[in-house]
Amino acid sequence: MTTASSAPASDPACPRFFYGWVILAACFLVTTVASGTMMGFGVFITPMAEDMGWSHSALSFSYALSALSTGLGVLIIGSFLHTHSVRWIFFLSTIVHCFGIYMTSTVTTIEAFYFWYGLVASAGRSAFFLSTTTLITRWFDKRRGLVMGIMMSGNGIGPFIFSPIITWMIFMWGWQTAYMVLSAVMAIGLSLSSFLIRNHPHDMGLAPYGGNPTLVAVQPRSASHGASKPARKGGSLWGDVLRMEGFWSLAFINFFCCTCHSIPLVHIVGFAQSAGLSAFASAWVLAIMSISSVIGRIYWGIFADRHGARFALMITLFMQGSLILWLVNTQDPVLFFMYAIVWGFGYGGVGTQYGMVSREVFGARLFGPGYAGQNAFAMVGMAVGGFLGGYLYDISHSYVTSWLVSFASGLISSFIAMDLMSQSERAKAAQAAAEPGSLEPVPAQVQATPTASA
Repeated sequence: MTTASSAPASDPACPRFFYGWVILAACFLVTTVASGTMMGFGVFITPMAEDMGWSHSALSFSYALSALSTGLGVLIIGSFLHTHSVRWIFFLSTIVHCFGIYMTSTVTTIEAFYFWYGLVASAGRSAFFLSTTTLITRWFDKRRGLVMGIMMSGNGIGPFIFSPIITWMIFMWGWQTAYMVLSAVMAIGLSLSSFLIRNHPHDMGLAPYGGNPTLVAVQPRSASHGASKPARKGGSLWGDVLRMEGFWSLAFINFFCCTCHSIPLVHIVGFAQSAGLSAFASAWVLAIMSISSVIGRIYWGIFADRHGARFALMITLFMQGSLILWLVNTQDPVLFFMYAIVWGFGYGGVGTQYGMVSREVFGARLFGPGYAGQNAFAMVGMAVGGFLGGYLYDISHSYVTSWLVSFASGLISSFIAMDLMSQSERAKAAQAAAEPGSLEPVPAQVQATPTASA
């Protein structure tokens, strides 16, 4: 296959340097900065509870509110990604998010914290991860698993870098100043990424990496935005998505998956401190979980390229859920760090698969609303898990029940992923059974292979 990196330099659709690598770098920077500040929320819980007198459940509710606000924003933004400029959507979201984080540093009441962090900052964050995944699926056809893994590894590197730094800033200057500095860092990093982003390879007269450059040569650049929107036969995009079995499977997988991992991500620092670890050692547990997830994201991305994204999703969901039992009654610092390494490796592979599986299930035309819809369910799961972890601790003064809820949610998500794999087999069987000359189209629910969706 002729790829953008191997075609002659004289071909305008396949230059010697493929701009998709700049897109990857920009998306990696976005995931690093955004995830580092978002996952750093767990580091703020104990200092804010001690300084302001707020309970763990009250602060956990702000995380739940944040996730719900992000989920609502994802639904709205997902409807516009294929009809409006990703670059401008991203830039406007950056302004809203950074302003919300800055105003969080000024709050003196829990209600103000709910508004600025839980609503404003989170609404601005809605576009970040949705935009980056959309861009990667547009710019890369070949090696999409590896590229997605590299981009998603920012979700691990971000917390690894930011968690200890945030802890140090809180120790030196207080949580208010830490939020103020974070707003400035995010404004710089996200604005740089916005400057580098381009909506689609067709806008630059390019083919996606691994795509067919001859298709670009005959396509006017002015029509590039309409290339992913074929003629409609009736009905809405959302209507098509909601009738798909694969959408509901992915939606519930995302809900239970995020319920599972949001509990340790938000509360592992507090749990480690309650077990006797220092604030810095507890922050390093989260940091090591994050850096281990980087290795997992890249490894499981390569694994998905070779063995299929659905299979990789099922395995990593099972690892993520079952390993939660490691935390029950854990007290030894060595066990905390061992858990961080092993669990982070499995957890990292989960997020890498969703974009690829979604592209298989929804294709280019339905990817925006389909991926946004399942992410809305994911945010509800993040809200439920983040709040339950703090609430169950407040009523029991122990995290054991929280870990058991996380464990059960993880297993449920892996069982649904098994059914998603069988849907793929049923789709192949239905396509094989269809007569070659049949005029009856294959239903959208069974168009789930990469070839049919591309």
